[in-house]
Amino acid sequence: MLNLIENTPVRRSKGERTKNLILASTIAVLAERGIKGTTHRAVAKHADIQLSLTTYYFKDIHALVQQAFALNSENLISTLTDLFAPILKLVNQYSKLELRKVSLRVELREQLTELFMALIKTDVSKNRKQLIVEQQFLSELQVSPALHFAAKHYHDVQLVPYLELCQRFSKEKAEINAEQLLMVIKQIQFRQLLPETLSFDIHTTRNLIQHILAIVVNVRAD
Repeated sequence: MLNLIENTPVRRSKGERTKNLILASTIAVLAERGIKGTTHRAVAKHADIQLSLTTYYFKDIHALVQQAFALNSENLISTLTDLFAPILKLVNQYSKLELRKVSLRVELREQLTELFMALIKTDVSKNRKQLIVEQQFLSELQVSPALHFAAKHYHDVQLVPYLELCQRFSKEKAEINAEQLLMVIKQIQFRQLLPETLSFDIHTTRNLIQHILAIVVNVRAD
């Protein structure tokens, strides 16, 4: 009996590691093959495990894909927190009184533009697969009502740092400005996943960011 109790946590831990491996492999397969190409067999091959293990832990492929979407969203949120830190650090060093100065807001718009350019570049280069899977997740919402709650939660959590930034300049318009800023950044990110001939160039990217940031920091756009 004692041996059984002692061995149980080891088995549970190994099981969790296997499940996490399967989910991580599912994310990779989704990025490479899309939803239609994501099967138990493809996931097992990528994970280099027996097919019976994927079907044991996730009998329904749709449930596996949904859990992979959820994990992918968690990973992107964790990354966003780190990527957004320099942006919030820059703005939070100034008092509300200082942020009323137009000259400072103009300067901040330029500095924030460069920080968002760096955020996009880092995110696309380091999290390309996760962003591709995020696109699939958003597309799947059209035909999978079961994902709506998860999508709403993901959006709300993703919006938090954008809200914190926008509230420093206007509490009344913070929510709408944050929504618009997030939408622009996501649009740019997704375009950067396309072939180079279809993606935004650096000049266009900078202009898009500067335009929306002029609204956020409340200065006249050039």
